[in-house]
This record gives sequence, structure tokens and C-alpha cells, in this order.
Amino acid sequence: MSALCGCLRKWAMVALIGLAVAGGSGCGYLKNVRDDALDCFILGAGVVPPVAPMEGENKAMGFLPPSLGIYLEATEFFHLGGLFKASADLEWDRRGMGVMLDRRLKAGIGPLHYESIWQKPIWANAYKDAEEANQMDGWREHMRNLRDPVFNKPAKELIFQDRLDEGKWWLAKGWQDWETFSVEIAIPEPFILHSGFNFRAGFDPSQVLDFVLGLVTIDLYDDDAYCPFTGKLQHATGGE
Repeated sequence: MSALCGCLRKWAMVALIGLAVAGGSGCGYLKNVRDDALDCFILGAGVVPPVAPMEGENKAMGFLPPSLGIYLEATEFFHLGGLFKASADLEWDRRGMGVMLDRRLKAGIGPLHYESIWQKPIWANAYKDAEEANQMDGWREHMRNLRDPVFNKPAKELIFQDRLDEGKWWLAKGWQDWETFSVEIAIPEPFILHSGFNFRAGFDPSQVLDFVLGLVTIDLYDDDAYCPFTGKLQHATGGE
């Protein structure tokens, strides 16, 4: 049994590596499958150093680093905890990936919750970086036009800049990801390192169905960025 499990793990790793490599090619089908697989997960880790570079000028974070709290989310309608942190993070946020300056404040109990997130990319892929126009601008506009008729929120949101028009109370990630289960932890260490550390992880079971259907080119959420047959962007604003 252990040998079988080891073999399965080995082939799963090979398949994931193959998917990642193939998804970087010109094949639209494989890129869409890659994106749908990435959409299932959220992972992140960050650090608050005692002195942080801020736009060319170093800034002291103080004796108590801004990194404190724990926050649990079990779908959009159950929240528990409070968290504040400002850090540099390595982030996998669904199909968006990058190294981000990240400041967030969260508080919630039951369905009542508030979250304010501001991010600035140090490096990020096109889904996560809107600092300058890129090939995913059209896809982002398409997602924002697919608004939920109840909350009037976009289908999927990966850019967090405290948008005043979107509010901070409901469906911050977009209505397609309302079913996310996640945990976030921020820990200060003011005694030796004078630093803070944070971690987060999340999983959306509804995105698994979108991924499985995507294997047979059914785009349940209408979130595919590429034509599966030509590999061209479906919502291009200037090409790749």
C-alpha cells in the first residue's frame, strides 16, 4: 500500500509539472485548464521586517510589528476573528501569483464582516498586476461586467486597491469565489527579530467542478481567458 501511495504521489507530481509547463505554451486549452486548477487554492506567506524599504526610503516598523490576529472564513456567510497586518508577501491567490506589498484589516463574526485589502505588486503575473496596462485588462473588465444581481459584485476580483465603488462588506473576491474556506494567521515577534510573520491558506470546492468541466472545454463560470482552439485571448485589449 505504501508503495502504491508513493507511486501515485510521484505520478501526481509529474502531472502537475507537466500541466505547468504545458500551460506556459501557446495552447489555449492547457492555459485554461491551468488557470482553472489554480483557482481552487489560495496560499500566502509574508514577513514584516524591523525596517522596511518604502518607495526608496526606509521606514521603521516599530517595536511591535503590524502583524497580529487570526481570521477564519467558511464561505462568504461565516467569518470569525480579527486580523491586521502590513507586510511583503509571496502569494498564490487563485490564478494570480506574485510578490506583493500587502496591507489588510479583517474583522468578522458569523455573516457580519468587514475587510479592507490594499496590495501593490513587487512582481506579479498579468492576472495580479494592473499597475500598467497588460493583456489581461480585457479579461478583468469581462469579469467585472459579469455582476451578481443580488450584491452587484464582479464575478472574480484579483486586484485589491481599496476600491471605494466596490465596498468592503461582501464578496471581496467576487461572487464566483463566495464558497472559499480559508484561515489567516499573523504573528508578531518583537523580542528578538522585531519582525512579524503571516500565513494564509484557502480552498474553494466549487472551483473543482469548474476545473473538471474545463477538461472537456465546458466553461461553467465563463472565466477562461483564452480560446481553447487558437490560444488567442478571448477578451484582448491589445494582444499578448
